[in-house]
Amino acid sequence: MSEQTGDSYEFGRFRVKSDERLLLRGEDLVPLTPKAFDILLTLLENDGRIVNKDDLMKKVWPNTFVEEGNLTQNVSLLRKALGESANGPQFIETVPRRGYRFVAPVNRGGENGKDRLIESAARLPTNAQQTQPSTTRRSRRLPAVALTLAIVLVAVAGIAYLSARNKAGASPSAIQSIAVLPFVDDSVDGDAEYLDDEIAASLVNSLTKLPKLRVVPRSVMVTYKGRNVDPRQVGQELNVRAVVTGRVHRRGDTISIQADLIDLDSVSQIWGQHYERRLSEILLVQEEISRDIFENLRLKLNVEEQKQLEAYRLYLKGRNAWNKRTREGMQQGIDFFQQAINADPNYAAAFAGLADCYNMQVIYGVNSPLEGFPKAKAAAVKALEMDETLAEAHTSLAFIKFRWDRDRVEAEREFLLAIKHKATYAPAHQWYSSYLVALERFDEAIAEARRSAELEPLSFTGSSHLGWILYLSGHNDEAIAQCTKILNLDPNSFPARRYLGLAYEQKGMYAQAIDEFQKGVKISGSPLMLALLGHAYAASGKTKEARQVLSDLHDLSDSREAESRRYVSPYTVAAIYAGLGDKDQTFKWLEQANEERDVWLMNLKVDPVFAKLRSDRRFQDLLTRAGLRP
Repeated sequence: MSEQTGDSYEFGRFRVKSDERLLLRGEDLVPLTPKAFDILLTLLENDGRIVNKDDLMKKVWPNTFVEEGNLTQNVSLLRKALGESANGPQFIETVPRRGYRFVAPVNRGGENGKDRLIESAARLPTNAQQTQPSTTRRSRRLPAVALTLAIVLVAVAGIAYLSARNKAGASPSAIQSIAVLPFVDDSVDGDAEYLDDEIAASLVNSLTKLPKLRVVPRSVMVTYKGRNVDPRQVGQELNVRAVVTGRVHRRGDTISIQADLIDLDSVSQIWGQHYERRLSEILLVQEEISRDIFENLRLKLNVEEQKQLEAYRLYLKGRNAWNKRTREGMQQGIDFFQQAINADPNYAAAFAGLADCYNMQVIYGVNSPLEGFPKAKAAAVKALEMDETLAEAHTSLAFIKFRWDRDRVEAEREFLLAIKHKATYAPAHQWYSSYLVALERFDEAIAEARRSAELEPLSFTGSSHLGWILYLSGHNDEAIAQCTKILNLDPNSFPARRYLGLAYEQKGMYAQAIDEFQKGVKISGSPLMLALLGHAYAASGKTKEARQVLSDLHDLSDSREAESRRYVSPYTVAAIYAGLGDKDQTFKWLEQANEERDVWLMNLKVDPVFAKLRSDRRFQDLLTRAGLRP
């Protein structure tokens, strides 16, 4: 809400000054989040009238899509601030299935509030006289006049006091310096310490994006880890106005986070919120905490800074959606990144995010290489035109250089540039490990995959990837252990089920492999998972089931309905025929994979599924034409 009327409102013991965005209880300031204040102001402006939920959300969150839960949460915060309870005063009425209404009596003032109050008081004797019998009018006139003068004097004195108090600095000022204390681990099992560090580090990274805010670096704050310190001491030592504190509690695949923002000037809590999410949604909750803190810092941003901040929030949402690796998640990621670009057309990182979504759409069969990679390349190049040091864009382009252009030299150059510009960017190490393992540089590949998992322990996709590299490097037991650990935290991580099934299969544990692939198909609906199930059927002697999968894959690729049509990788079809022992059909489909520049063909040299074909002349010839050997 941008417009301010300069009005003031009084109800119960409260006074609202809309132009200064203050809620006062007597002489005390009542802290409110910006959105809760906007809701209160809107309800007061519509005093006694029902405000529809949709209208209220449009007013408070203009040009932004928010869920109704945000409204409910902020109304709850507002009621708490006003002291509403079952037996306490009631100000806000919930009208079922419609909206809210302010029901307490409200006195309204404005820039001329003092004059209005005097005029209102001056009318009291007249009204009082009209209600009195004629025999008593004269006898009561003098007391009435005295009462009028008393009311006026009190009103003027009150207005003068509040005016002086506001000029003296009673209004809340913007917070321009902040530190994020290490979060405390309350988990029963005590193994979630990495969660605390990751969440605090993420908040620091997010807050540094906010203009006009000095944020103490994470490297400084780690010295406070494990120490029972007074936030005021931290403020004095680091010369900051506010601190963020937090506690983390993990139970299985659920995580609870309590975060608080403390103003050290007044030694009071500005804001506090409890979050409870599944571990798989940890990236999203980090974005929510960052957003809520942003809104309570009271920084006055200009239009350009507001656009940049909104673009960054949308970017975080895009990354969270992309990281799910589902068809829906990748499309959501594209939508969020495009919204970020609309908010800030020069936001290079959003273009890199688009490139990554297009890349993963090819990996998981949403689009063919011909449909996806050119769009991905255009977005990555656009990002580098805006910022040639952007590690995210170099990583996206490196992926394309290897999987689509088949340029090994340029691919490695781009990976190394990405790591040079931002050594802590986990996907750069993750995808570089895929490049290294495909070229049989196993030790380097495992080291890069481990580095990726260390950098983003909360990214189950990245942590599962280590299982994939271990599998391709022949370390099946380690791959099983790694993927099992991920699935204990997030049973719906279908990449972990994919790599676990592959490792089981190589150990001859076909029943376990089939079970993992079946679960993966149910979770993702990915043709890649379905093809892996088909190979497991074939390798275990279930010929009928394997051929049924081949038929299902054909139906998916030839579906007349665009919504259900998927790109089926020829490489994965070849793998099923390899399991059936049909060499001619295997090479037929591998040739088609080469013609289409199938993304998976670059694993041919090390993929154990095709190990029995390596002595065949056709196999060696295909490796040469794919650029996998001189």
